[in-house]
Amino acid sequence: MKYLFTFFILTISSVLIAQDITMQTTTVSQCGGVFYDSGGEFANYGNDENFVLTICPENPGQKIQLEFIEFNTQLNADIVTIFDGDDITAPPIGDFSGANNPGLVEASDANTSGCITVQFVSNGSANASGWVANISCRTPCQDITAQLDSTVPDVNSEGEVLICAGGDVTFNGSAIFSANDDPNATYEWDFGNSTTATGQSVVATYNEPGIFVVDLVVTDTNPLGCSSTNSISQVVRVSPEIDFTGTEATDATICFGESTTITGVATIPQFEDCAPEIFDQTWLEDTPSTGQDTSYSSTITVDCYGPGQVLTDITQITDFCAVMEHSFMGDLSIILQAPNGAQVMFLEYGDGTDPGDNLGIPDQADNGNPGTGLQYCFSPTATQTLDDAAATGNDIPAGTYAALPSSSFDNLLGSPLNGDWTFIIIDSWAADDGTLFSWNLNFDPSLVPPSNSVVSEEWDADPTITNTNGNIITVTPPTAGEFCYTYRASDDFGCEYTQEVCIEVLP
Repeated sequence: MKYLFTFFILTISSVLIAQDITMQTTTVSQCGGVFYDSGGEFANYGNDENFVLTICPENPGQKIQLEFIEFNTQLNADIVTIFDGDDITAPPIGDFSGANNPGLVEASDANTSGCITVQFVSNGSANASGWVANISCRTPCQDITAQLDSTVPDVNSEGEVLICAGGDVTFNGSAIFSANDDPNATYEWDFGNSTTATGQSVVATYNEPGIFVVDLVVTDTNPLGCSSTNSISQVVRVSPEIDFTGTEATDATICFGESTTITGVATIPQFEDCAPEIFDQTWLEDTPSTGQDTSYSSTITVDCYGPGQVLTDITQITDFCAVMEHSFMGDLSIILQAPNGAQVMFLEYGDGTDPGDNLGIPDQADNGNPGTGLQYCFSPTATQTLDDAAATGNDIPAGTYAALPSSSFDNLLGSPLNGDWTFIIIDSWAADDGTLFSWNLNFDPSLVPPSNSVVSEEWDADPTITNTNGNIITVTPPTAGEFCYTYRASDDFGCEYTQEVCIEVLP
């Protein structure tokens, strides 16, 4: 096999630039070529060899890679020892002999030299075909920090971009590279409204009102695909359209010569959902045979409350609900964690109860197949815990449950409303599993003030308006036919909306 591989190498030697090297005591710097035992391309290595070869990269910051295509030495007698560094005092990667092929060996990121040192010692009897390894270099990932440079419209004093529904926002981004600037890096934007774009300067259109969080991921041209991991988390607030409900005529149809009044009403609707439900089906796989607890978490990012607004009354959390199933809940811990790290617990493994009931209707095969989930809600006003429900001897029905007596929703008081709220499930035993289908967090709706306010409202001028009293006009059309009147309102985002009211005048 070594000969056949060498024949293949010879057939493509015209495209190889780096020099092949055989095992010897020396130091080389190269990022290509083939590394052989001392027998080279065709022969076995020799007896009583003791060589130390150090292979270093060509450029600073690179790391050597050795990919052993073939490996065969005398088992436990002729031994290759590989070190993660530029001499044999470096941390050892391992000893290899017989058919124990080292495979792909790489200098670690902690290895500042980027070199690999190979020591080979053979005894005085017998030998074998040795090895064939390809030499290459890799460049480790540099640290990349994505940053938002500017927006149009500008970010306001509260750190938000405010626009009207249907409006555009231009985002301009860049990145800080810890090692080398990469002019060919890619910039991937997520506008928070299920749309994306690529480029350093991009435009997003927001057709629906709401609060959207924009993020940017920058990836350089390193073959490893190195990307930024920070979040720019730019909030875009799109104003709800003004609601003209109640803007209507007292009489939609009048006779010629009569008058009627038309009332104008303009209000701003509230944002309905500050914490959108998470639909992310997750297999709650059982604890591995190592006995280590397995933790699963899912996060809802809340960002529609006022800056600095905190939880001051625990009833401001109406409840949080999870649709899930799990066989044997006795090994579970279930936790809600607030943005400031405070936690409230609903199940705690090892607290002396650990009931053996099921949540939902689980698939008992412990194979990742989902069972049937039931909705379990947890509320500050509930009185029965999951442990209480398990004491009845039945599987746990869907319902609303309380925190454990050893815990409390009060633990969350003082936490910021905005931020990451995390649902945590910890599985402490093997031989059971479950599925989390979805979960949502519900706050008191009164916590959310209207995102904006009406700053002006009036009827457009019309010669048939005979009297104006605030937002109520009296109209007296002079002829038969249809007459329409426009009520115009603007909000503090600068968004203007209109509502038309028409009446019919009979002959």
